[in-house]
Amino acid sequence: MPMRGRKMPSEVQAGASEGDTAKRTKKMDGTSDLCHQCQRNVKERVIRCLGCKKYRRRYCVSCITRWYPQLTEDYFLNSCPFCRNNCNCKTCLRADIVNKVDTFKISDEDNIKFSHQIVYSLLPWLKDFHHKQMLEKHVEAVIRGINEGEVEVQVRNETQNDRLYCDRCRTCIVDFHRRCTPCDYDLCLSCCQEIRQGLAPGGARSRGLRRSGANSNGSILCPAHCGGFVELMCCFEEKLISGLLKKANSVVNNKTMPEVGGSKCSCSAESSEMNNGTSRKSACRETSTDNYIYCPIARDVQNGSLGHFQDHWLKGQPVIVRDVLELTSGLSWEPMVMWRAMREQKGKKKEQLSVKALECLTWSEIDINIHKFFEGYSRGAVGPEDLPLLLKIKDWPQDSTFEKQLPRHDAEFMSALPFREYTHPKIGPLNLAVKLLVDTIKPDLGPKSYIAYGVPQELGLGDSVTKIHCDMSDAVNILTHTGEIKLKAQRVVAIEKKKKEKNKKNKRSLTYINKGISEPPNDGEEGNQAHNKRHSCHSSNASGKRNKPTTRGHKACNNLISLEPKDDGLPFVEGNNPEGGALWDIFRREDVSKLHDYLMKHRKEFRHYNYEPVEQVTHPIHDQCFYLTNEHMKKLKEEYGVEPWTFEQKLGEAVFIPAGCPHQVRNLKSCIKVALDFVSPENVKECIKLADEFRRLPNDHRVNEDKLEVKKIAIHALRKAIEDISENDDNESVRTVKYYRRRVRVPEAGGVQR
Repeated sequence: MPMRGRKMPSEVQAGASEGDTAKRTKKMDGTSDLCHQCQRNVKERVIRCLGCKKYRRRYCVSCITRWYPQLTEDYFLNSCPFCRNNCNCKTCLRADIVNKVDTFKISDEDNIKFSHQIVYSLLPWLKDFHHKQMLEKHVEAVIRGINEGEVEVQVRNETQNDRLYCDRCRTCIVDFHRRCTPCDYDLCLSCCQEIRQGLAPGGARSRGLRRSGANSNGSILCPAHCGGFVELMCCFEEKLISGLLKKANSVVNNKTMPEVGGSKCSCSAESSEMNNGTSRKSACRETSTDNYIYCPIARDVQNGSLGHFQDHWLKGQPVIVRDVLELTSGLSWEPMVMWRAMREQKGKKKEQLSVKALECLTWSEIDINIHKFFEGYSRGAVGPEDLPLLLKIKDWPQDSTFEKQLPRHDAEFMSALPFREYTHPKIGPLNLAVKLLVDTIKPDLGPKSYIAYGVPQELGLGDSVTKIHCDMSDAVNILTHTGEIKLKAQRVVAIEKKKKEKNKKNKRSLTYINKGISEPPNDGEEGNQAHNKRHSCHSSNASGKRNKPTTRGHKACNNLISLEPKDDGLPFVEGNNPEGGALWDIFRREDVSKLHDYLMKHRKEFRHYNYEPVEQVTHPIHDQCFYLTNEHMKKLKEEYGVEPWTFEQKLGEAVFIPAGCPHQVRNLKSCIKVALDFVSPENVKECIKLADEFRRLPNDHRVNEDKLEVKKIAIHALRKAIEDISENDDNESVRTVKYYRRRVRVPEAGGVQR
């Protein structure tokens, strides 16, 4: 007999079943008070969505106020965030809905048209690439004492997953190269040529060095001095490149390629009538026709503006596309929403909730709690001596991919991308980077987010800037969110005081150097530490070398950072609030040499680490240690006649930056930007030119490594384009035969043909 008061298992199961049924009923009819956002049965008022199809979702007023401050209650009543695919609750933030929002497709006809464009764009480079390989094959024939036609180049056994780099200059090895079998030392063809000419890595004339073992017949002793010779090898089958060249020539000869770009559009006219809302004046060059930047609206871009874009892109001009966020579902890019999305990831380690941020006052890295960083995004941060601290996070998430850590925001970004023929990271037909084989290790081209504090005032010390540099490829940068930091007058006073102290100290140091005294007198222990830190920066990071700061220094700096107090009664700085979030300066490719000369001439006027003068410079653009202020911009135009395109990037604008165009950015507000790199047929030549410049830099330089491997990308893009064209031609032939067979009926035996 069962004990009194205890339910039998069947009774428990029946009770549970009834409870579940009641819950489901409440969900379906909307009588439940469970908030979809916080998953709590709240006592306060909830808004029940009338647009939900399966069951009515509810959002409590507190969650609406906190997580959707820009939306009204009517918005939730008619169609809630879940219905609109922009809900930012923890469950929805984890959801991968890329397939729902990314509906981009390419027709077969367009794919063939783009394939022809790729072949036409890359054929000149392929001819040069093949020519250099044949020259090396000729040298090999001389070394062996045989005819060039008898030379068989050994194919390496590495798979596509193996990345090969030159051990001398760190550039990517694509096909022909030389290798020392005993010690596995690899040498690219450019380095082989330099060694035979007696040049040091990068092409500089070597001093006091033997010709690195180059003999009169062209053979080269191993630069690692193991005693062996480097032998000619290849990565692909020996005739692959010559076969590609033959097929590419056939494609070009058999079809007339329609002209891409090059037409004179209205954006190049200096007239007030031409500005019909699709261009923005960004420069005042007197003898130039490219002062305007093509600036269409995102919805217009969807209706066939690719040709107009290509007109400007072919000329190496930047493009701005406005209102790209209007194409998305409206998911919030608020920093705290993104923080929640990261925090709610399953299996997240505790230590990963801190990030490495760049502190713009001393230009050094610090470790900071990500929640604290996002709080300062809208409040600001304060450091020692009451100085304002502007922080930046680059390439976030730093420990994983954007797609993996922030799947919903990744889907939102994908739906915002304009000109996806170029920018789609997986199937863009004019994005050459997607043509790599499936099992090939691919370069990390993003997307990545860049989160930075910013203020409208140009402080001259500690500004939130990205210093002038060149990206390794084309890029598109979308401003997804802005926040306003109100700068207090007390912080500006502290900045001016600090600048006077630094300038006085720098002038004194310069005086001692001019007198032949290498070290200025110590001003106590603090001055000595600062002096040592300055010389440490000069000898490494100011010349573009990789920086590896210590963790101990990070923690010490982080402890000195506090958030700006909210209600301390201190006055704010008066000034105009800019409409844009970031100020861009993009230089033309043809002005690079003049820009280089100006920076070298005035390098001692610039400040870098700890506001110290820049003493050592390897390459003034690739070192990324200069930012041209308004004063320097005026001097640059006066002395060299160089003026960049200058414009403010507004919320929801996508900026396209062509490869080879130096650029710099100053954040006028706190900004969240998401950027993606891509490789276009028009600019692959510039990417290869940049890769060659990077290989000439010292091996410990920050951009020396060939991470893009653009030559490998170009080979695979040509292979895929020719393959698609050949397959289409075969299908066309089959369709033609079938068509004529239907038109001409073959008579049966004994019959009469009609």
